[in-house]
Amino acid sequence: MDAATLLRTAKLIAVPLPFFLGGYSFAFSQNAVPGILDLPANFSTPVFKHVFQAGGLVVAPGGILSAAASGYLAYALPRQRSIWGMAAVISVLPLVWTGLVMSPGINRLIAISGDTRMQEKATANLEHRQLLSTWIMQNYVRAALYFVAGVAALRATVGA
Repeated sequence: MDAATLLRTAKLIAVPLPFFLGGYSFAFSQNAVPGILDLPANFSTPVFKHVFQAGGLVVAPGGILSAAASGYLAYALPRQRSIWGMAAVISVLPLVWTGLVMSPGINRLIAISGDTRMQEKATANLEHRQLLSTWIMQNYVRAALYFVAGVAALRATVGA
């Protein structure tokens, strides 16, 4: 593949993919998870577990692919290195945010989803509702990070 084709291909990945990932993440915070907030833990936590694990199959590789494409463009286009580098770093930040900030709540929700006693207790004290509400707000941060990466990539492309 020649260099011009490789650059175009990288831009076709680096620009729209963060917007897709941001919208995908936003949709779960806006539409999917709020619908299960008021349901008992024996229903809401298994649904959350499925949503989180299925979403991870899209978001994690997508974030890595977006970062790789932007990183390649930062390497290949020295005059735009800083903005493409910024897009690359920001594309990885949602994965870091998930691991460092969100994982305790996520792991707790997944643990509740697999244990009947924990589900009964969570339903009684509304722990699952609090954890889901926290996840919604934290997931908005992930969506915002992807949108910022997309804006940086778009700015780099339009400014070229």
